[in-house]
Amino acid sequence: MRRIGIFALCLLLMVGYARAQDGMNLPAPLYLLTNNGQVQRVGLGTEGVTTVTPEDLFVVDFGVAPDGNWLAYRTQDGLNIRNMYTEAEAVIEEGTADLPPSRGHGDTLAWSPTGDMIAYTTAYGARVYTNTPTEALFADLREGVFVNLQWSPTGAYLAAEAEGDIWWLYRRENNALILTSAIPSSIGLSWVSPTEVVFAPANGGLIRMNLAAGNAQTILLDESWRYRLPATQPDGTLVLFGVQKVDTEVPEGSARLISLAPNTPRSSAMTEIVLELNGTNWAPNGNLILALRGGVLALILPATGEGFPLPFADVVAYSWGPLPMNTVEGVALTSEGAFLAADGNNVQQVWRLPANSSPPVQVTQASLDVTAYVVSPGGREVVFASGGRLWAQGFVTQSAPRVLVDKASFARELTYNPNGQQIAFVLPASEGIEGGIWLVSAQGGDAKLVLAHGAPNYPPGSIFSQPVFAPNINGLLVTRSAANYPEALLLMDLNALETEEIGVASKAIWLQSGFVLAYNSGLGYGENTSEQIIYRIDPARPAEAAKIAAIPQPARIVTMQDVVAARARLVLGSSQIGPRALNVADMLTTTGAITAVGNGGFMVLPVLSPDGRYLAGQTHEGGALTIRDLQTGQQVTLTAPPQISSFSWLR
Repeated sequence: MRRIGIFALCLLLMVGYARAQDGMNLPAPLYLLTNNGQVQRVGLGTEGVTTVTPEDLFVVDFGVAPDGNWLAYRTQDGLNIRNMYTEAEAVIEEGTADLPPSRGHGDTLAWSPTGDMIAYTTAYGARVYTNTPTEALFADLREGVFVNLQWSPTGAYLAAEAEGDIWWLYRRENNALILTSAIPSSIGLSWVSPTEVVFAPANGGLIRMNLAAGNAQTILLDESWRYRLPATQPDGTLVLFGVQKVDTEVPEGSARLISLAPNTPRSSAMTEIVLELNGTNWAPNGNLILALRGGVLALILPATGEGFPLPFADVVAYSWGPLPMNTVEGVALTSEGAFLAADGNNVQQVWRLPANSSPPVQVTQASLDVTAYVVSPGGREVVFASGGRLWAQGFVTQSAPRVLVDKASFARELTYNPNGQQIAFVLPASEGIEGGIWLVSAQGGDAKLVLAHGAPNYPPGSIFSQPVFAPNINGLLVTRSAANYPEALLLMDLNALETEEIGVASKAIWLQSGFVLAYNSGLGYGENTSEQIIYRIDPARPAEAAKIAAIPQPARIVTMQDVVAARARLVLGSSQIGPRALNVADMLTTTGAITAVGNGGFMVLPVLSPDGRYLAGQTHEGGALTIRDLQTGQQVTLTAPPQISSFSWLR
């Protein structure tokens, strides 16, 4: 049944291409709630149709988070959020979440663009949930029985449509929503800027209102026409439907498509075709409209009036996912990258991402999955784990792979030393091989165990991981973990093969100066678990480690990069469950002074480029490669491969 549905949908879309130049491409993933209480995602391209809510629950309404990964859904028992890719889930409100009074007119459950607020309609108005560091906050809006909720582009305002085409507008102040304006009549509403709305009173005309300027109003079109359903296209053009009051040939509830270019006082007719507007709403980009009538959802080309019903029965509500990022085949970068992705035979291989805008290139040709890899300094060679061995081959110039280590099952955390002559890696105990930290020459030869798991003089059951070579001495930084003991940083002298504990932490990076920045990835240090403390450690004098900065809850360091002398760049996420845009900040490594850099966008497993300009990650776990230019704020997604993992930058 599902395959037939996908084929029918593809057929309809192809018919659309043949019958209209602007085609029927979906602008974003489309989510449908059917009468059986299940939410299905109609994906882009070849993604097909996927059920994204638990099959044993009956969902009454839903909303897609701004990252496109999380879904909020409501049942009779309460409100939950769910990661559609990892299936992580949390109960937001149990028993008191109420139910929407009506569905199908607009969004009855809407996330804020920042992902920390969810508004949802109730029998008495609306309820707003705020995810705060200390507790979940709930607030009620009781100005009307709401049927549609729309956040402004930045989340500073919420527009709530009540029965009778009445709109109430609220301003966000920290974790509260304050009533700031009311529109007594508007058939539709569109945000044209972070602080401005355009609305269409039922008695005619089109008005722009600036909520940040005392609700100042500007008449865009006079009352000689009645307008409906304004929408803003990406270039700022307003598209809407209108009918002249003296035009008696147009039936009630129908109108013609018109447009209003930015800063233009006069509208332009886009078509003479009259469309019935009952049950219609715009798609996110303002190029397509949807009509939901009697459980049937149809895509309509507004310029031609052609409609194409979707092959889904008993649709009771629908909503859109976020508009996808621009897709590109390659990106101009300051450093090359590498990652793992499947080849044509579905075998995981190492791929290279050139810095000159060329598409990614497959590097390895392994017969079995590559499970870990590392590229040498300068990018000459790549060492990778496949089939229980470690191999080396050319990274840019193709060459036949050669075996470095014959027995290396489940090898991970591969890392080169600064001069590219030695590789460290971690092995678990298996098949008579002792687990721990191993070293091997980049030229091959016998691998050497330098620190065994469970070694004496350490807490029982100690495991060693995250080996990183020092930049200025023949040393190796290692993390030690053991049950019921705090994690610790060890510095191993590779000449004497002796180790010394230099700090209590789970994460650390080397600075160009030879110092170490250490921090804990959990809930902090000591008695104060509300802070994530950053220490600056001189390996020669570890007892003099200095606390230089503290990251308060809920912010948490996702990754850190030493970008220039005396300055590190931090990427901050959140310890709370649910979507959060990443924040980027710079920190002076001498004083700990932190300065905000900007927004890191939505992605998972982010990695900073060596110069700190680019942030690369995945759209979701196991998703496509996405890269954000922190200098321009532009973020793109690579068209291929569609799924990647283990991205790294070359040095």
